[in-house]
Amino acid sequence: MFLSLPSSSSLFLIFSLFFLLHPPSVAVNEPCYRLTGNGNYTDYNGTYYQPRYQLCGKRNYTANSTYETNLNLLLPSLVSNASLPGGYFTTMIGQSPNQVYGLAICRGDVNASRCHSCLVTASQDIVRLCPYKIEAVVADDPCVILYTNMWELPPIKESDGAAMWTCKNITTDRHLFEKLRNELLSAIADWAAYNTTMKFATGEVNFTTGSPTIYGLVQCTPDMWASQCRQCLQDTIEEIPTTLHWAQGGWILQMRCFLRYELSTFFDGTPMIQLGSREKGKGSKITPC
Repeated sequence: MFLSLPSSSSLFLIFSLFFLLHPPSVAVNEPCYRLTGNGNYTDYNGTYYQPRYQLCGKRNYTANSTYETNLNLLLPSLVSNASLPGGYFTTMIGQSPNQVYGLAICRGDVNASRCHSCLVTASQDIVRLCPYKIEAVVADDPCVILYTNMWELPPIKESDGAAMWTCKNITTDRHLFEKLRNELLSAIADWAAYNTTMKFATGEVNFTTGSPTIYGLVQCTPDMWASQCRQCLQDTIEEIPTTLHWAQGGWILQMRCFLRYELSTFFDGTPMIQLGSREKGKGSKITPC
């Protein structure tokens, strides 16, 4: 049986599951990555790989159980519905105690075909990487799939999550880089939270004259209130110094929001926000595109 999930506040509690599956603080994926010119990833040695993050719960379900049957119905439903325009879907299947709740979301800049392809892979990965687990999360660039049997969970610290970063660090003008990066991420966080229904935004800022441009992307799940989205992104931005340090690029994934920045373009389409070059003693100019 397919049902619509209720209010965003209930969803917010439901999918706090992500933070119950591992200890507080941001978990780190290894190895670091290099971003190629065509948007693919390689490890430090140049070997191609697909960044992936999974969290598997501790509780198990039984093979051939009603829960497994409901899960097998849930996953293709998430894939097909989240692949439609909007790139986001939540639903539940079955009756308690075998009810399964699920969420799927794609990055806001990807087309339906790429979204569908990612979700198909993620839906296969989640049962392969977390076999017989009652709850699990898998994040494949550029999508996330989650399922659980829980309805309402206690609020958990929102700054928990996962992170990856580039193999290269910023070695010069570090504090200027940090300032501009944070200005960019704050600007697009404002735009995503308060100016879009999809809670998604991209942007760019010139580092310094003659230096690479910094590109950024942020996104929240669309059911969040604007203030919730903005706070989630702010918490994530504040994780950067202790998680990504001086990396030239990286991403941090929370359950309800995520961010990413790079020194080369990695998202599709024109940046939604452009911050002008910073001159000494002057601020950056924000230009919506």
